[in-house]
Amino acid sequence: MNSYLIIKVNGSNITNFINKCHKNNINIINIKKISYKEIIIKINYNDYEKLNKIKTIYKLTIIDSLGYLKFRELLNKNKHFLIISFLGVLFLIYLSNIIFNINIISANSSLNKKVLNDLNAYGIKKYSLKKSYDDISNIKQILLEKYNDEIEWIEITNIGTKYEIKIVERKKPKKDKKEEYSNIVAKKSGVIKEIYAEDGMKVVDVNTYVNKGDIVISGAITKDDKVKKFVEAKGKVYAEVWYNVNIEFPLNYIEKRYTNNKKKSFYIKINNKYITKKRFKNFERNSIVNLKNKLIPFEIGIEEQREVIIIKDKYSINEAKIKALENAKSKVLQSLDKGEFITLQKTLNFSSKDSKIIMDVFFSCYEEIGKKEKIIPE
Repeated sequence: MNSYLIIKVNGSNITNFINKCHKNNINIINIKKISYKEIIIKINYNDYEKLNKIKTIYKLTIIDSLGYLKFRELLNKNKHFLIISFLGVLFLIYLSNIIFNINIISANSSLNKKVLNDLNAYGIKKYSLKKSYDDISNIKQILLEKYNDEIEWIEITNIGTKYEIKIVERKKPKKDKKEEYSNIVAKKSGVIKEIYAEDGMKVVDVNTYVNKGDIVISGAITKDDKVKKFVEAKGKVYAEVWYNVNIEFPLNYIEKRYTNNKKKSFYIKINNKYITKKRFKNFERNSIVNLKNKLIPFEIGIEEQREVIIIKDKYSINEAKIKALENAKSKVLQSLDKGEFITLQKTLNFSSKDSKIIMDVFFSCYEEIGKKEKIIPE
């Protein structure tokens, strides 16, 4: 890599200086005239010694260096930072190969405990180094053979600095299910609109008001006021139910909306100041791996930056009212299932206070309200 110097030359009769350079085979790569007494030249670093010998009455001032000299200057200037960063990266690479967490995905806590003890014996445990692919395969095979009657399949996956253990239990023959009897009762108060009874006996008419807990489809089949048999009542019950939603909405609206964009970045933190490459204009950071000391306000690590979009709006009262109604409606719709819907919407109370509006909104909904309730025959 070639090295160059940018030099400012001061003195009378600058033309004579340039001629002396040519006579002594000093290659002036670039020349910029500032005044009749001053120029800026670019020369090879190897010519600087010859230039010093012929300068005589002229004053030479090095104002910059290029090429290898510049690189060496920057290296010397930042050597402490580079050494710390290099050591930090080496340490982070080491940390990234250590397991800090083991997560078993299975509903059988007793089986989980046994498998976790075995994994610990085979070296898959917290604060241990990651295992090779062949080691993992061998451990899985050992566990499948050991728990042949309990485990159908097991997978050990390395995700960052943790192992995720997924266990699929071997299905055991189901015991004969004991026959159960039940009613279908109202889980909410409302006016019945439709009843679809597949099994059982309807005991309520359409357009009848029922309270929460009232029987709508009975599992007790009666004739002449006597119970002839019990069944498991099956069917659906739809009713008109009501909601009052209180909602507040600001006239000066600020929303923080997260995107799915995430990127990792190396960072250095001194006190509360971060030195890192910002991947997004607005983001929230989450440290993945870090190295720090409680006695020194210094930290290095790898963080995940998640993009955030800041939305700012200023609404008039009418605009805020429309937005508030949309939010109230959205809240109700989130509680409804497929086939259920809003039949009526009405604003009951409205006021504005402290740069916000406050509303009470009434909703009438067509909703399935039936739920099973077990019967124990006498």
